[in-house]
Amino acid sequence: MEAVKLASSRILDFKGRSRRSEFWWWMLVVLVVGYLLTIFTTNLMVNAVISIAYMFCGLSATARRLQDSGKSALWVYISYALGCIVQILTASSTAINKMMEELSYGTVNEHAIEKIVENNAGEFAALSGVGFVTGIFAIIVIVMCLLDSTPGPNKYGESPKYVQE
Repeated sequence: MEAVKLASSRILDFKGRSRRSEFWWWMLVVLVVGYLLTIFTTNLMVNAVISIAYMFCGLSATARRLQDSGKSALWVYISYALGCIVQILTASSTAINKMMEELSYGTVNEHAIEKIVENNAGEFAALSGVGFVTGIFAIIVIVMCLLDSTPGPNKYGESPKYVQE
């Protein structure tokens, strides 16, 4: 609970360092709340806005976590930008909107879905490519967030874990 309080009080603080406990507990809260907000909406644009907003809530904690292990926060900024691009492209995709409309009828018309995929193969390929690159960046950021703190001070400040005597 203390880690979540600390992270929420520093939601706009992109400087300094954060311990793993602060980061992981805060991300759990952000992801659960974000998931709960998006499951009740079927509109792709509303989901995109909600997703971008809750991704932003984890941005500062992730930046501080990377800085704690001596890494640049630029990694998470690039990952966030790519995530926003994927959300916007997905929400504005006519092909995906057609598929969602087709799926909302209750019964799946496989022929109609095959036709949509056939007619929009380039769009699906582009979305898949951007999504793949975004996923690679996300995995890199997650792995870096698993790393232990840099003992002692680093260029981002004093260690919240290793107290200097």
